[in-house]
Amino acid sequence: MKIFIVSATSLEFGELKKNLQTIKHDVQFFEHGIGLMMSAFSIAKLTILKPDLIIQCGIAGCYNNALQIGETVVVKSETLGDTGAEDQDSELDLVDLKLINPNTFPFHNAKLINPYLDLFSINLKKVNSLSVNLASGSLKTIKQRKLKYNPDIESMEGASLHYACLSSYIPFIQFRGISNYVEPRNKENWNIPLAIQNYQQHILTFIEQL
Repeated sequence: MKIFIVSATSLEFGELKKNLQTIKHDVQFFEHGIGLMMSAFSIAKLTILKPDLIIQCGIAGCYNNALQIGETVVVKSETLGDTGAEDQDSELDLVDLKLINPNTFPFHNAKLINPYLDLFSINLKKVNSLSVNLASGSLKTIKQRKLKYNPDIESMEGASLHYACLSSYIPFIQFRGISNYVEPRNKENWNIPLAIQNYQQHILTFIEQL
């Protein structure tokens, strides 16, 4: 298989790259940049090369207290969390503004759902993710996003993967490591190394079993 592994920064796949050098598959690594704009452009270019599978990995903030710091999850759906307009104290997304139909391909009820997860045997929790360009860091923003979208996790690039791959009919899977709970910004409560270490091991096992 031709497998592309992508992440926002090389830090997020560094050790994985070393451990996959002797794997039977053709595995290539790409740094797609931070945020929806850079990642969307980079991933769209990669889909033109028609890989058999694109794996995205990275850290994520967590809204769901049933998930633990350091835990690895896979993303079943993505929602755009800060694309739209403010209206006084409320936020209006593209569906609210009637700028997109919530069921126009590749959206389904305004979500970008991964239909390929059932093809793989993965013993990890499957979560709903919110993709934003501005990570939540205030009580007001956190409350608004939880009420409107009820996400499990939050990242800055997942929707780019889902949109590009769904539009190009490229199988994909998104692994995320929980580095912190979504709360007013407090880096003392984060554990990025543990999140990265754990999801890299899960990805290594996943690829070895393909």
